[in-house]
Amino acid sequence: MCAINPIMYQNQIDKLPQIQQDYEEVKNAVDKENKLPSIFDIIPTFRRVERVPDKVEHSDFVPATGLVALAVLNAPEDWRDMKSAYAQIKASALGEKFTPSYDYKTAQHPFSFFRGTLLHKFVNPKTSPCPKLAKWLFKNDTTLIQTRLGDWLINKFKVKEDFVSTKIKNITSSPNEQNYIKARQFKTKPFIELTARAMTRTTKIGTAVLGGLEAAHLLKEISDGENAIKATAKSAINLTSSIAGIGYGGAIGAKYFGPVGSLVGMGLGAIAGNKVAKLFD
Repeated sequence: MCAINPIMYQNQIDKLPQIQQDYEEVKNAVDKENKLPSIFDIIPTFRRVERVPDKVEHSDFVPATGLVALAVLNAPEDWRDMKSAYAQIKASALGEKFTPSYDYKTAQHPFSFFRGTLLHKFVNPKTSPCPKLAKWLFKNDTTLIQTRLGDWLINKFKVKEDFVSTKIKNITSSPNEQNYIKARQFKTKPFIELTARAMTRTTKIGTAVLGGLEAAHLLKEISDGENAIKATAKSAINLTSSIAGIGYGGAIGAKYFGPVGSLVGMGLGAIAGNKVAKLFD
Protein backbone atom coordinates (compact mmCIF):
# COMPACT_ATOMS: atom_id res chain seq x y z
CA MET A 1 0.00 0.00 0.00
CA CYS A 2 1.30 3.45 -0.93
CA ALA A 3 0.68 6.34 1.45
CA ILE A 4 2.03 9.65 2.68
CA ASN A 5 4.66 9.27 5.41
CA PRO A 6 2.58 8.78 8.59
CA ILE A 7 5.28 10.30 10.81
CA MET A 8 5.25 13.56 8.82
CA TYR A 9 1.46 13.52 8.81
CA GLN A 10 1.25 12.97 12.59
CA ASN A 11 3.79 15.73 13.22
CA GLN A 12 1.54 18.20 11.44
CA ILE A 13 -1.46 17.13 13.56
CA ASP A 14 0.57 17.61 16.74
CA LYS A 15 1.42 21.15 15.65
CA LEU A 16 -2.19 22.30 15.29
CA PRO A 17 -2.36 24.10 18.68
CA GLN A 18 0.93 25.87 17.98
CA ILE A 19 -0.23 26.83 14.47
CA GLN A 20 -3.38 28.31 15.97
CA GLN A 21 -1.42 30.34 18.55
CA ASP A 22 1.18 31.58 16.05
CA TYR A 23 -1.42 32.54 13.48
CA GLU A 24 -3.56 34.46 15.98
CA GLU A 25 -0.51 36.34 17.28
CA VAL A 26 0.51 37.37 13.77
CA LYS A 27 -3.06 38.26 12.84
CA ASN A 28 -3.52 40.38 15.95
CA ALA A 29 -0.20 42.14 15.40
CA VAL A 30 -1.14 43.12 11.87
CA ASP A 31 -4.78 43.86 12.50
CA LYS A 32 -5.77 44.10 16.14
CA GLU A 33 -9.49 44.13 15.47
CA ASN A 34 -9.31 41.40 12.82
CA LYS A 35 -11.65 43.38 10.59
CA LEU A 36 -9.39 43.87 7.61
CA PRO A 37 -7.43 41.33 5.54
CA SER A 38 -3.67 41.35 6.05
CA ILE A 39 -0.72 40.60 3.81
CA PHE A 40 -0.62 37.14 5.40
CA ASP A 41 -3.96 36.31 3.77
CA ILE A 42 -2.28 36.75 0.37
CA ILE A 43 0.75 34.52 1.04
CA PRO A 44 -0.25 31.03 -0.21
CA THR A 45 0.74 28.95 2.82
CA PHE A 46 -0.86 31.37 5.28
CA ARG A 47 -3.98 31.52 3.11
CA ARG A 48 -4.31 27.74 3.18
CA VAL A 49 -4.33 27.65 7.00
CA GLU A 50 -6.32 30.86 7.50
CA ARG A 51 -9.37 28.98 8.76
CA VAL A 52 -7.46 26.45 10.87
CA PRO A 53 -7.55 28.39 14.17
CA ASP A 54 -11.31 28.81 13.99
CA LYS A 55 -11.84 25.15 13.17
CA VAL A 56 -9.56 24.02 16.01
CA GLU A 57 -11.40 26.33 18.40
CA HIS A 58 -14.68 24.67 17.43
CA SER A 59 -13.19 21.15 17.60
CA ASP A 60 -13.59 20.76 13.83
CA PHE A 61 -10.42 18.67 13.67
CA VAL A 62 -10.86 16.74 10.40
CA PRO A 63 -11.05 19.85 8.15
CA ALA A 64 -8.34 21.55 10.23
CA THR A 65 -5.98 18.60 9.78
CA GLY A 66 -6.82 18.44 6.09
CA LEU A 67 -6.03 22.12 5.57
CA VAL A 68 -2.69 21.75 7.36
CA ALA A 69 -1.87 18.67 5.27
CA LEU A 70 -2.66 20.61 2.08
CA ALA A 71 -0.42 23.46 3.23
CA VAL A 72 2.46 21.06 3.91
CA LEU A 73 1.91 19.22 0.62
CA ASN A 74 1.92 22.44 -1.41
CA ALA A 75 4.75 24.18 0.45
CA PRO A 76 7.43 23.55 -2.25
CA GLU A 77 5.19 24.81 -5.07
CA ASP A 78 4.07 27.80 -2.97
CA TRP A 79 7.71 28.66 -2.38
CA ARG A 80 8.46 28.51 -6.11
CA ASP A 81 5.48 30.77 -6.83
CA MET A 82 6.76 33.23 -4.24
CA LYS A 83 10.24 33.17 -5.79
CA SER A 84 8.77 33.81 -9.24
CA ALA A 85 6.76 36.75 -7.91
CA TYR A 86 9.84 38.09 -6.14
CA ALA A 87 11.88 37.79 -9.35
CA GLN A 88 9.22 39.82 -11.17
CA ILE A 89 9.19 42.53 -8.48
CA LYS A 90 12.98 42.64 -8.35
CA ALA A 91 13.27 42.96 -12.13
CA SER A 92 10.74 45.79 -12.13
CA ALA A 93 12.53 47.62 -9.30
CA LEU A 94 15.89 47.35 -11.05
CA GLY A 95 14.47 48.27 -14.44
CA GLU A 96 15.38 44.87 -15.83
CA LYS A 97 13.39 42.68 -18.18
CA PHE A 98 11.37 39.91 -16.59
CA THR A 99 10.91 36.86 -18.79
CA PRO A 100 7.86 34.81 -17.74
CA SER A 101 7.29 31.13 -18.45
CA TYR A 102 4.87 32.19 -21.21
CA ASP A 103 2.66 35.14 -22.15
CA TYR A 104 0.18 35.33 -19.27
CA LYS A 105 -1.88 37.99 -21.03
CA THR A 106 -2.92 35.71 -23.85
CA ALA A 107 -2.97 32.23 -22.28
CA GLN A 108 -3.35 30.24 -19.07
CA HIS A 109 -1.46 27.06 -18.20
CA PRO A 110 -3.43 24.23 -16.56
CA PHE A 111 -2.89 23.88 -12.83
CA SER A 112 -2.05 20.55 -11.24
CA PHE A 113 -2.85 19.14 -7.81
CA PHE A 114 0.47 17.27 -7.68
CA ARG A 115 2.98 19.09 -9.90
CA GLY A 116 5.70 20.72 -7.82
CA THR A 117 4.36 19.37 -4.52
CA LEU A 118 5.85 16.84 -2.12
CA LEU A 119 4.05 14.12 -4.12
CA HIS A 120 5.50 15.21 -7.48
CA LYS A 121 7.89 12.24 -7.80
CA PHE A 122 5.30 9.84 -6.41
CA VAL A 123 2.83 10.74 -9.18
CA ASN A 124 5.49 10.49 -11.89
CA PRO A 125 5.16 6.91 -13.23
CA LYS A 126 8.88 6.94 -14.04
CA THR A 127 9.95 7.58 -10.44
CA SER A 128 7.02 6.33 -8.36
CA PRO A 129 7.28 3.19 -6.20
CA CYS A 130 3.66 2.52 -7.24
CA PRO A 131 3.67 3.07 -11.02
CA LYS A 132 0.11 1.82 -11.60
CA LEU A 133 -1.32 4.18 -8.99
CA ALA A 134 0.91 6.95 -10.29
CA LYS A 135 -0.42 6.51 -13.82
CA TRP A 136 -3.99 6.69 -12.56
CA LEU A 137 -3.31 9.82 -10.48
CA PHE A 138 -1.40 11.47 -13.32
CA LYS A 139 -4.20 10.72 -15.77
CA ASN A 140 -6.82 12.19 -13.44
CA ASP A 141 -4.80 15.22 -12.38
CA THR A 142 -6.76 17.54 -14.67
CA THR A 143 -8.75 20.76 -14.34
CA LEU A 144 -12.40 21.77 -14.49
CA ILE A 145 -12.01 22.95 -18.08
CA GLN A 146 -11.41 19.28 -18.97
CA THR A 147 -14.75 18.16 -17.55
CA ARG A 148 -18.21 17.97 -19.12
CA LEU A 149 -18.87 21.42 -17.67
CA GLY A 150 -15.78 22.70 -19.45
CA ASP A 151 -16.83 21.03 -22.69
CA TRP A 152 -20.27 22.63 -22.35
CA LEU A 153 -18.71 26.07 -21.90
CA ILE A 154 -16.44 25.64 -24.92
CA ASN A 155 -19.25 24.34 -27.15
CA LYS A 156 -22.03 26.63 -25.90
CA PHE A 157 -20.08 29.83 -26.51
CA LYS A 158 -18.13 28.50 -29.49
CA VAL A 159 -14.79 29.20 -27.86
CA LYS A 160 -11.82 28.92 -30.18
CA GLU A 161 -8.66 27.49 -28.63
CA ASP A 162 -4.96 27.57 -29.32
CA PHE A 163 -2.16 25.96 -27.36
CA VAL A 164 0.92 27.93 -26.35
CA SER A 165 4.35 26.53 -25.44
CA THR A 166 5.62 27.21 -21.91
CA LYS A 167 8.78 26.70 -19.89
CA ILE A 168 6.85 24.84 -17.19
CA LYS A 169 8.01 21.24 -16.89
CA ASN A 170 5.44 18.46 -16.79
CA ILE A 171 5.39 15.91 -13.98
CA THR A 172 6.91 13.29 -16.28
CA SER A 173 9.77 15.56 -17.34
CA SER A 174 13.28 14.32 -16.50
CA PRO A 175 16.87 15.44 -17.22
CA ASN A 176 17.10 12.84 -19.99
CA GLU A 177 13.64 13.43 -21.43
CA GLN A 178 12.27 16.91 -20.83
CA ASN A 179 8.72 17.81 -21.74
CA TYR A 180 6.69 20.89 -21.00
CA ILE A 181 3.02 21.61 -20.51
CA LYS A 182 0.99 23.68 -22.95
CA ALA A 183 -0.93 26.78 -21.93
CA ARG A 184 -4.44 27.24 -23.34
CA GLN A 185 -5.50 30.35 -25.22
CA PHE A 186 -9.25 31.01 -25.27
CA LYS A 187 -10.67 33.28 -27.97
CA THR A 188 -14.13 34.41 -26.96
CA LYS A 189 -16.00 37.14 -25.06
CA PRO A 190 -14.11 38.63 -22.07
CA PHE A 191 -16.17 37.08 -19.26
CA ILE A 192 -16.29 33.65 -20.91
CA GLU A 193 -12.54 33.82 -21.47
CA LEU A 194 -12.03 34.71 -17.81
CA THR A 195 -14.29 31.84 -16.75
CA ALA A 196 -12.33 29.41 -18.93
CA ARG A 197 -9.09 30.69 -17.39
CA ALA A 198 -10.48 30.25 -13.87
CA MET A 199 -11.56 26.68 -14.67
CA THR A 200 -8.10 25.96 -16.12
CA ARG A 201 -6.62 27.04 -12.77
CA THR A 202 -8.96 24.82 -10.72
CA THR A 203 -8.05 21.15 -10.41
CA LYS A 204 -10.62 18.39 -10.19
CA ILE A 205 -8.78 16.59 -7.40
CA GLY A 206 -8.34 19.81 -5.44
CA THR A 207 -12.05 20.54 -5.77
CA ALA A 208 -12.88 17.01 -4.60
CA VAL A 209 -10.54 17.30 -1.61
CA LEU A 210 -12.00 20.64 -0.53
CA GLY A 211 -15.46 19.16 -1.04
CA GLY A 212 -14.52 16.27 1.23
CA LEU A 213 -13.26 18.61 3.95
CA GLU A 214 -16.43 20.67 3.70
CA ALA A 215 -18.49 17.47 3.93
CA ALA A 216 -16.67 16.54 7.13
CA HIS A 217 -17.48 19.97 8.52
CA LEU A 218 -21.11 19.56 7.46
CA LEU A 219 -21.42 16.24 9.28
CA LYS A 220 -20.07 17.83 12.45
CA GLU A 221 -22.51 20.75 12.15
CA ILE A 222 -25.44 18.38 11.78
CA SER A 223 -24.24 16.19 14.66
CA ASP A 224 -24.04 19.32 16.81
CA GLY A 225 -27.72 20.02 16.17
CA GLU A 226 -27.67 22.32 13.14
CA ASN A 227 -30.59 22.13 10.71
CA ALA A 228 -29.50 19.72 7.98
CA ILE A 229 -30.95 21.70 5.06
CA LYS A 230 -29.59 25.02 6.28
CA ALA A 231 -26.17 23.55 7.07
CA THR A 232 -25.95 21.85 3.66
CA ALA A 233 -26.83 25.06 1.83
CA LYS A 234 -24.27 26.97 3.86
CA SER A 235 -21.55 24.41 3.14
CA ALA A 236 -22.34 24.47 -0.58
CA ILE A 237 -22.08 28.27 -0.60
CA ASN A 238 -18.81 28.19 1.35
CA LEU A 239 -17.25 25.69 -1.06
CA THR A 240 -18.50 27.38 -4.23
CA SER A 241 -17.60 30.92 -3.18
CA SER A 242 -14.12 29.87 -2.07
CA ILE A 243 -13.31 27.98 -5.28
CA ALA A 244 -14.82 30.67 -7.50
CA GLY A 245 -13.10 33.49 -5.63
CA ILE A 246 -9.66 31.93 -5.86
CA GLY A 247 -10.19 30.86 -9.48
CA TYR A 248 -11.45 34.18 -10.80
CA GLY A 249 -9.14 36.27 -8.62
CA GLY A 250 -6.07 34.35 -9.72
CA ALA A 251 -7.16 34.39 -13.37
CA ILE A 252 -7.59 38.18 -13.38
CA GLY A 253 -4.34 38.78 -11.51
CA ALA A 254 -2.29 36.45 -13.69
CA LYS A 255 -3.65 37.88 -16.92
CA TYR A 256 -2.76 41.47 -16.13
CA PHE A 257 0.13 41.22 -13.63
CA GLY A 258 1.80 37.83 -14.14
CA PRO A 259 3.13 35.79 -11.18
CA VAL A 260 2.64 38.63 -8.69
CA GLY A 261 -0.91 39.16 -9.87
CA SER A 262 -1.64 35.46 -9.65
CA LEU A 263 -0.64 35.29 -5.98
CA VAL A 264 -2.33 38.52 -4.98
CA GLY A 265 -5.41 37.70 -7.04
CA MET A 266 -5.86 34.30 -5.41
CA GLY A 267 -5.46 35.84 -1.98
CA LEU A 268 -7.94 38.61 -2.62
CA GLY A 269 -10.27 36.12 -4.30
CA ALA A 270 -10.16 33.89 -1.23
CA ILE A 271 -10.97 36.86 0.99
CA ALA A 272 -13.83 37.91 -1.30
CA GLY A 273 -15.16 34.36 -1.37
CA ASN A 274 -15.18 34.20 2.43
CA LYS A 275 -16.94 37.57 2.60
CA VAL A 276 -19.64 36.35 0.23
CA ALA A 277 -20.10 33.15 2.22
CA LYS A 278 -20.53 35.13 5.45
CA LEU A 279 -23.41 37.06 3.88
CA PHE A 280 -25.42 33.84 4.09
CA ASP A 281 -24.60 33.06 7.72
